[in-house]
Amino acid sequence: MKAVCFSAFGSDPDEVLSVQTIPKPSVDKPGEMLIRVRACALNPIDKLRLSGGLAMVRPEAYGTSVLGYDVSGVVEAVGADVDAFAEGDEVFVRLKGMKYGALAEYVVCETEEAAKKPKNMSFSEAAAIPLVGLTALQALREGGVTEGSKVFIPGGAGGVGSIAIQIAKKMLKASYVITTASPGKGTEICTAAGADRVVNYREENFAEVLAGGDFDMAFDTMNQAAKMGPLLKRGGKIVSISGNPTIEAISKAGPPSMIVRIFMYLKRNRAAERAAKGAGGTWEYIFMHPSGSDLAEIAASIENGDIRAFIDSEASSLDDFKTATDKLWSGRAKGKCVIRVSE
Repeated sequence: MKAVCFSAFGSDPDEVLSVQTIPKPSVDKPGEMLIRVRACALNPIDKLRLSGGLAMVRPEAYGTSVLGYDVSGVVEAVGADVDAFAEGDEVFVRLKGMKYGALAEYVVCETEEAAKKPKNMSFSEAAAIPLVGLTALQALREGGVTEGSKVFIPGGAGGVGSIAIQIAKKMLKASYVITTASPGKGTEICTAAGADRVVNYREENFAEVLAGGDFDMAFDTMNQAAKMGPLLKRGGKIVSISGNPTIEAISKAGPPSMIVRIFMYLKRNRAAERAAKGAGGTWEYIFMHPSGSDLAEIAASIENGDIRAFIDSEASSLDDFKTATDKLWSGRAKGKCVIRVSE
């Protein structure tokens, strides 16, 4: 099969990414299924992975290093003990224990990672949802967002931010959501997502204009947790998905090595901890965990018309993958960068 692969780390995707022909994966264990990929999507974590930023925690096995985590497609085969899915089902998934990554003609996943694709979404739109949707839902729940909550979600025009606004407002029933964006398309996306207020970060400092705002939760999507303490009400929470992770967050994914523990201790975001503590609140870092059940909840909201995908660019094929990588690596994407793989 065709796949977008790398055999070395590097900051320039043009130098290390290429379309290669590699073995097609197969269903080898009970609970697995083979998906013919119709579309896949990129995320900022792909930049980190390609640069080698995840290698200490998750070493790469070159030769199987296919980029990407997000997929939508059609089930082609299922393993033993699979009852929830059948051949021909349309699904979407954030891959976990990858035999290969997402930018390929076929992927294998465990059924617990997948959910049925929303019927009112195209494959490209569905591929734009899993990683950012799961990240947003799990972070907002960890932050205690419920009906009536007041939430700050910066970077509302980004992949995580744009769906986090929608999940906070529609799924979790937050009463007031504020975000940040640049004027123009960025602000338009935030407004369409349902933000109650958009702070123009080019002209305003959110830490100043929102100080004393008594927010129940601040969602740190852009490594700005150290500035968020003055926004919180007493007992509020800052939840980070950017910057240096904590030992506690890494431990939930598996016991870290002593080297990783020492490194994380030295790099711990003490400024974020102090900011939250000074406001009488708490700060923590979380990693998203793939979950088919969480994804199914998001799919139900999509089918109800509550959540939509925002796509910035769409490559026409795997051979055209540079259309997507160029935009993501430029740092100017508003919404998701998607690649159509098959019709």
